[in-house]
Amino acid sequence: MTLWVDGRFVPGGDAPRRTGSAPFETMGAANGELPLWDRHLARLGAAVARLSLPWTAPAGLRAAAQELLRSESQHDGVLRLSVVPHAHGVSTVLAARARSPVKVVQLLPTVVARPANAPPGDLKAEPRGYYDEVRQQAQDGGADDGLVIAADGAVLETALGNLWLRVDGRWTTPRLDGRVLPGIARAILCDSLRARGLAVDERVCGLDDVHRAQALAVGNAVHGPRPACLVGQPADPAPTERDLLPVWRAAFGG
Repeated sequence: MTLWVDGRFVPGGDAPRRTGSAPFETMGAANGELPLWDRHLARLGAAVARLSLPWTAPAGLRAAAQELLRSESQHDGVLRLSVVPHAHGVSTVLAARARSPVKVVQLLPTVVARPANAPPGDLKAEPRGYYDEVRQQAQDGGADDGLVIAADGAVLETALGNLWLRVDGRWTTPRLDGRVLPGIARAILCDSLRARGLAVDERVCGLDDVHRAQALAVGNAVHGPRPACLVGQPADPAPTERDLLPVWRAAFGG
């Protein structure tokens, strides 16, 4: 794997060794372009300011990201942009990889204690050990991704994206209460659905909502909304394909 680190392409290179919380963004590419680049850079800038890191986006960063996608033959893959604090300062790191082929995401509720020193849930930053453990517990149970269950029983999100539930004929997603990542795909879907006159509820959700939902979906800025189901249960992709995918495709450039 080739990395781009502080203006240099490093074949087989390693990222600088992290010494604190490292904010990052993962974004989907389309034909070598990054349609949501500005949104990602704005969220990354807010995270950098929150962590008081001395960083500004280097000149030519977007062009470097596109060149990395081309060099790694990931024209429709995933681009990761990280701001890494280390012993000698702060580095900007780009990496590219392929997308997961999973089309319908199987979910499993997990019971994982969130470490006190983990980054808050509304900040996308390393270390991601907590979410890695959520996902691993789910995979050990035969699922693709894990439902993050808070200590109070609230269903917050998954390890890899925001959760959507079709409940009583309305799309519902856990509210942003400081424990849920304010996902870029989530914001696009909320705004676009409402602009089309479709109701969206943002509220506290529990496992009872998950079990009685007519449909489930998982969304992030890499894949957009994907139909989901509890592991071992049938999925109904129709509501996701009817309501969520069209507005996502319009925002993502078709």
